[in-house]
Amino acid sequence: MKLLGWLFALPAACSLSTAGAAELNESTFEQWRDRILPGAEEMSYSKIAWRTSFWEAVIEAQEREKPILLWTMNGHPLGCT
Repeated sequence: MKLLGWLFALPAACSLSTAGAAELNESTFEQWRDRILPGAEEMSYSKIAWRTSFWEAVIEAQEREKPILLWTMNGHPLGCT
């Protein structure tokens, strides 16, 4: 039952925290920028030396005796089209 009460209180808490910054203007720009930009924890993936060629990754993994993470998706992983 506590969880249900928390779920009902969440929308009210969210609306209160954004009530003063709903509009983007010169006085709210920094607040919006800080809210939108990813933090250090969210950018930690960029510290990994990703390989763009699977075959080069295979060769390097074999030399270093390390596993490979193959990340596949629809489209080019670097946004190159």
